[in-house]
Amino acid sequence: MVAAGAFLLPALSLVVPSGYSWGALCLAMAGLLTAVCARTQPVAWAAPWFWWLGSIALMGLVWLLRLDWGGHAMGSGAFDRFAKYVSALVAAIALVRFAPSLTWTLRGCWLGAWGAAAVASWQMHAMGLERAHGYLNAIQFGNVAVLLALWSALAALRARSRWERWAAGGAVLAGIYASLLSGTRGGWWVLGAWLAVLVWAGWRGYLPSGRTLPAASRPRARRAGILAALAALAVGGGLIWAATAASFHQRLQDLQRDLQHYEQGEASTSVGHRLAHWRLAWQMGWERPGLGWSEAGYEQRKREWVASGQAPAVVLRFGHVHHEWLDLWAKAGALGVLALALFYGIPAAIYVRHLRPWRPDDDRVWAAWAGLILVSGYLGFGMTQVLFAHNSGNLVYLFMNLVWVSMVLRPTVMPDER
Repeated sequence: MVAAGAFLLPALSLVVPSGYSWGALCLAMAGLLTAVCARTQPVAWAAPWFWWLGSIALMGLVWLLRLDWGGHAMGSGAFDRFAKYVSALVAAIALVRFAPSLTWTLRGCWLGAWGAAAVASWQMHAMGLERAHGYLNAIQFGNVAVLLALWSALAALRARSRWERWAAGGAVLAGIYASLLSGTRGGWWVLGAWLAVLVWAGWRGYLPSGRTLPAASRPRARRAGILAALAALAVGGGLIWAATAASFHQRLQDLQRDLQHYEQGEASTSVGHRLAHWRLAWQMGWERPGLGWSEAGYEQRKREWVASGQAPAVVLRFGHVHHEWLDLWAKAGALGVLALALFYGIPAAIYVRHLRPWRPDDDRVWAAWAGLILVSGYLGFGMTQVLFAHNSGNLVYLFMNLVWVSMVLRPTVMPDER
């Protein structure tokens, strides 16, 4: 069940409604079964597990503190996000014992990228939608598609067979294509930065063939592999650009226009309302820097600011501030910011620690790269959007991190199931 969950989570994430939930459900069920059936079998929990699970618990506590305990939020599914964090802790009971296969998890990633491209293409070219969104908001759809593309790049770099290298390499372009069709500007610069890192990783020794070459042959093999990858990326990227150039240019023109309008006092545009939200959240946070305003308190205080003319009315249209850090600063204060820092920092530290020594034949290194892509991706996405305000944002981050961490902290390198 652990293997099924790790495969289905990325594979179905953008293909069916709430597709990411199926994999998360499998992992949570595996945790329950492990707790019941393996109670008498002791397991050694590595210290990093306690740090990572502690950060999950702290973030879940922050969600509880954000509730309006005396108001309307208590009876309207207010515990939904908190329940996700509890289910992640339950899933960890299984993942600390049974790490899934890296090969099949990465296959789920590139299958998910192909599926995202198919859904995006259908919505844009058959249904005539302005932006592809799958079964999510267009921003969440585009961001998850970027992650699937980057994980597919890892799958292509470590592939041992030609068919899988082509399938995973094509999935990189498919995920990029889906993201471009979504018009998600926040994910584009993250994608560009990480493609550069992946090229660097390949240059340092991740040979596409997976073979151990003599030292004298490695530089030539690396250069050949990177040049081939860049050529394929250039050709595929050119085809994607030809299909999406008009939409891409339009989004960049919209960005420039929105900035000009905001400078002129107009905040009702996509960029304008973000800047207005950020300014408001920063100032509100300083009014209650300890624990913030809570969800309901934030809404009430925001209406007061608008009524007094200190904030534009456009901020009333959204329940979050389109910035992960500032959203927590306003609603949960310094405690929320600290919790988020640990939520990002602890798994990132686990991954960075296992990137050395550089061993392309060690699955833990590949899992560490995959996890670092996830954390840094969310850091970038969170600069213009609050992913944790959405079901997809919480489940993908929580459960994919659990999957990657379980592989990294696996006591020994297990033989791959091919």
